[in-house]
Order: sequence, then structure tokens, then C-alpha cells
Amino acid sequence: MLHTIQQAINPHDRYQIEIKLDYELLDDNTTNYRVYTYFFLPRSLGISAESYRKSDFYRDVQNYIRLKTPDLDLRAFAEQEDSPLTAVNQIISTGGWQHDPALKTHLINHLKLLSAMLKTSMREHFLLIHKRIAEAPDGAKVHRIIYNLVETFLDGTKSLTSNYRALFAEFNLPGVDADIFTAYSLTDEYISLLIEDAAIDMYKIVDAHLKNGTQERFQERLQTLVTKESKHRRAMGYGSVLKEGDDNETYVFRASVLKKYAASVLYLSTAVKREGRGTEQILYAMAAGLSMVFATLLAFYFQSVYGNFTAPFFAALVVGYMFKDRIKELARDVFKAKLKDRIYDRRTDIRSLDGKHKLGVLREKMTFVEESEIPRPVLQARNSDLFVDLANAGQGETIIRYAKDVVLYADAFAKVSVDLPSMTGLNDIMRYDVRRFLKKMAEPVQKRPSLANDNLTTITAHKVYHLNLVSRYRVLKPKAEKLKSHTRVRVVLDLKGIKRLEQVEV
Repeated sequence: MLHTIQQAINPHDRYQIEIKLDYELLDDNTTNYRVYTYFFLPRSLGISAESYRKSDFYRDVQNYIRLKTPDLDLRAFAEQEDSPLTAVNQIISTGGWQHDPALKTHLINHLKLLSAMLKTSMREHFLLIHKRIAEAPDGAKVHRIIYNLVETFLDGTKSLTSNYRALFAEFNLPGVDADIFTAYSLTDEYISLLIEDAAIDMYKIVDAHLKNGTQERFQERLQTLVTKESKHRRAMGYGSVLKEGDDNETYVFRASVLKKYAASVLYLSTAVKREGRGTEQILYAMAAGLSMVFATLLAFYFQSVYGNFTAPFFAALVVGYMFKDRIKELARDVFKAKLKDRIYDRRTDIRSLDGKHKLGVLREKMTFVEESEIPRPVLQARNSDLFVDLANAGQGETIIRYAKDVVLYADAFAKVSVDLPSMTGLNDIMRYDVRRFLKKMAEPVQKRPSLANDNLTTITAHKVYHLNLVSRYRVLKPKAEKLKSHTRVRVVLDLKGIKRLEQVEV
């Protein structure tokens, strides 16, 4: 995987795959990435260029593009200069900030960013723990390897909550606008939820990998932390408290809204339009002109030889008309083939939320391709076997290629980062709905007879289908970084939707 592109593929729900790509700015004013995702589908699903058009594909795709959340170590939130909490303290220490619209806007943005960055920092912290556990050699004492990471989590969250909640008195004053106090409260509630959820996940890790007294001490501290956060939200009147015997509808709703609220500071303005429409119309007009030239020259020739109102001239007009349309369609097909690699289906201009700065351009294209059109490394990553070929009657799989061309402008990112921590790239989140693939699937649960020891029984078997996603990443600019990388994910489907995702080593 290219270090400048990070990918995560996960099931979003029973029917949607979420593909998240992080694009990093490189050391140049312009960074250009090319990402190809190949969908390898069983032919039994009935997906083809005729049954599944481009418009169908894009209806099944939902894209979200936002600024990449700045990185910050979990220990640094209460101390480091580029922490949003430090920025909040600096703003409220400025005299008259309550009456300065610009400062109030910056304050709200930093409050949102605080919880958004905390969410990312916790995710990275847990990824490191799981990485350390997975990479631990045989015989290594895992509890020693992750001890300090568990300790860091507990100390870091305690320091953050203490410093943040100490600001309550600064915001709970008559001169503070309601929207400022609301921003503080919503951020406080979301921070509490994030810490509680993370503490429960950390409890599971401690239970599985730490030992004896260390395990018990950490479990006690984590249990205390969960109880403390739950009591804090209840005391503050927040609705996000889980209750036994309740459907907890309010909890789920508020947690979802708080997540969107925090991320809104990173939102961007996007305008999606079809690409190449003008060029396409010009080329179609040229095709029509070529066909007209043929018909006109034919008519002129027969008119000059046989004269007007003659049978040959009449036949020439008919033949010219017959071939004119065919020549036009043939020329259109030739022009479309020439443009196929140059023009994409859709173009998205990515701008800052206020529309002032153009950060980049994202272009997308979906096509059905044959195996012969696929680069060898992609086929090697797919690594299909004899059973794949047999299952598809020797015709191979149906293959969809989804291409993304991403261009980022470093100078625009620098302008956006003036009042925020350094923004170093974009998050491109795509949710892909697989329900169209399920229509021709067989029943997921099937019965099979079994005979063993003169005992005839019926055994349940599960029918699944494999959708393989192979991604190919390239850096086109800067030219010195012409790197390529490949990843593969197997999506296991049945008639009810996504059963599981499996990462496959390439």
C-alpha cells in the first residue's frame, strides 16, 4: 500500500460496503493520484453492461469528501500547541471575544475539531494496539508490549476531560451566546460518548491480553471510567445514556447526530457534473458533418453526370440518405472510442465550505472490461483458481472497473489551514450498495442429505457468493513518485446481503 494513500474497506450495514481512502498531499504544488477498483463478479448474478448501466452504478454509489482529520497523539490534547483545546483557551483568554463574530466562529470550529480529532486519535491508538498484538512473535509477553498503550489511554482521556470540563464556567455566563454554549455542550457530550465506547473496547483488550494483578487494576480503572462518563452525561441532562429495558432510540439518534456535528467542520463543498459534454457534442457534430459531406458529394456527382430529375440521380439521393446515417453513427463510435481513455463520466470540483478555495478535482469513470484489458498485477492479485473458471462456465468473471483520478492543490490547502491545524489531505468515503447483486441469488440456507453409520440425516448448508475487489493505486504527480500498489478484499454475500468481508494478502 502506498504510504500516501490509506484504505479501509468495511461493511457499513447489511447492504453497503464502505470504502474509505485518505489522500495525502505530496511535496509539490499539485498531487495527482489514480485509483482503480476492479469488481470481479460471478456471472450467475446476471450483471452485464446491458442489465447494469452507468446510471445504475452511480445510483448505488454515495460519495462523501471532506478534509482529512489532523493527526494528534492522544497524550497531546491537553498540552500541545496545535491542539484544538489550546486554541479554545487562547480564544477565551482574548478580551471581548464574546462580541467578535470571527473569534466566535473560530471557537465553534475548534470545539467541533476537538471531538473529531479525538475520535481519529482513539482509532489510531487502537489500531496500534492491535498491530502490536498481531506482530508479537511467538513467546513474546503481549501484556508488556501493550501495557504502556493502555496506560496512555487512561491518562490521556483523564487529562483531556479534566481540562475541557474546567472550561464550563467560562461558557456558562450571561454574556456567552447560546450557540457557543450549545457547541461546548455538544462537544462535551460527544467526547464523553467516545471515551466510554473506547473504554469498553479497551476493557475487552485488557481482559484478553493482560494478566493477574495488572489486568484487575486496569479493569477496575476502566469500569470506573465508564461509570463516570455515564454519570456525567446524566448529570448534565444529555440524552445519550443507555438504559436497560429501553429501546434506547434517543441514545442512537443523538450519537449519530453528534458524530455528524463534529465532522461538519471538515465538510467541503462539492459540485458534481457530467464531464466532456461539450467536447462530445462537438465531435458528434463533426460526425454528422462527415456523413453530410458524403451524401452531398454523391448527389453532386450523379447530378453532374446524369442531370436533374433522372432515375440515377434519384437512386443516388436514396443511397446517400441510407449511408449518411450509418456513416454518422460509425464516426460517433470511432470518436467515442478515441475519447474513452480521456473523458470520465463525472467530475467533482472540491472547494472549501465557503466556496472560496478550490482544493482539488475528483473524476470518476465506470466501465465493463474484459480480462485481456486488465493489467497483469491486478490479475495476479485476484488469483482466481480452477473453481472460479468452472463456476462461470469457462467464461471468466464479469469485471467492472471503477476509476478515480484525484488532483489536489497544495496552495489551496494552505489557505484553508490558516485558522485550523495543518490540513494535509482529503478523506474520500464511498458507500456502495450491493442490493442489485442479490436479485438472482439462490436461497442462502439449503438442506443436504447425509449418510453416516447407517444413519440418514439432513445437514444445513449455506450458499454464498464471492465478490472480489482489487484496488490499484498510482501516483502520477509528482513524477518522481511513480509508485503502484495493490490490495484485495473478498466480500462474502448471500441473498440477505453482506455476510462478511475478508482481507486477502496480495
